Amino acid sequence: MLIKDICQETGLTKKAVEYYQQKGLISPEIRENGYRYFSQGDVEKLKKIALLRKFDLSIEEISKVLCSQSPNTVLREIKYQKEIEHNNEKKKLELLEGLIQGEDRETIESGLNRLFEQSTIKQRLLNIFPGYYGRFISIHFGQFLNIELEREEQKEAYQIIVTFLDEVESFVIPTDLQNIIDTVTSTIDDTDVYKLSSGWTNAVNDFDTYYNENQEILEQYIEYKKTKEYRESDAARLMELFRKFGETSGYYDVFIPAMRKLSPIYNDYYEKLLETNERLIAKHPEIQDWYQR
Repeated sequence: MLIKDICQETGLTKKAVEYYQQKGLISPEIRENGYRYFSQGDVEKLKKIALLRKFDLSIEEISKVLCSQSPNTVLREIKYQKEIEHNNEKKKLELLEGLIQGEDRETIESGLNRLFEQSTIKQRLLNIFPGYYGRFISIHFGQFLNIELEREEQKEAYQIIVTFLDEVESFVIPTDLQNIIDTVTSTIDDTDVYKLSSGWTNAVNDFDTYYNENQEILEQYIEYKKTKEYRESDAARLMELFRKFGETSGYYDVFIPAMRKLSPIYNDYYEKLLETNERLIAKHPEIQDWYQR
C-alpha cells in the first residue's frame, strides 16, 4: 500500500505519516524505485497512533504503548499520571478562582503551599513511577513524604529508593486485581488516604485506647482471616502477592531502611509500629505469622 492509500485509509496527512516514520513508530519498506510501501501491519499501527494522539498522548508515550507486550498496563500508568497532573491543575484553578472571588489571601496561599508540599519527595516519586509502584508509595507512605530533600543523608536514601524501585523485578498483578486497584485508587485522594491510615496511626500513638475501643472489631477480623471465604478473597490474593514481593525483592532489607532515613516522620512511626505489633501479638499470639517475612 502506497502513502496516498495509507492517508485515505487512516485519515492522516502525508506529513503526519512521515513524522511518525521519522520518530520510528513505523518502518515501511523502501522499494528500489524509492517509494515507501506500507504493510497492513503499518496501517493498523497508524490507526492506533491516530487514536492515541486524539487523547493527547505524546510520541514517547505512544512509543511505550506500541512497544509493550502489555499495552493496557502502560495505558493505565499513563492514565494515572495524567490524573495526577489534571487534579493538581484543577486544584490550582480552584484556588485562582477563589483569589478572583476575594477569598482570604492567607487561605489561598495555604492551599498553594499544600500543593507545593505534595510536589516534594512524594510528587517526585509519583512522577518517575506513575504505575502501581507510585500508587503503593502514595497510599502507604504519602503522609510521610510531604517534605523536601534537605540533608545529604536524605538525598542518598532517595537515590537508594529510586534505584531499588527501578531495578527490582517487575511486580506482576493479575488483570482482575489491577481492575480492582484501579477502581479503588481512582476515587481516593490525599484526604481519603489520610482517613484510611489514621486508624492505625491512632493505634501506634495510643495503643491502649485504640485497642479498648476496637477490640471487638479486631477479634472479628482475626476470626475472619481464618475462614475459607477470606483465603479465597481478592484481598487475600493481594496480601499474598505483597508478602512474596517483600520476601524476595529486598523490600525489608533495602527499601524500608532507606525510607526510614529519607523521612524522620516515618522513622518515628516505624519504631512505634514495631512496639504496637509486639503488644498486639502479646494479646493475640495466633496472629504472629502475619508479621513474619
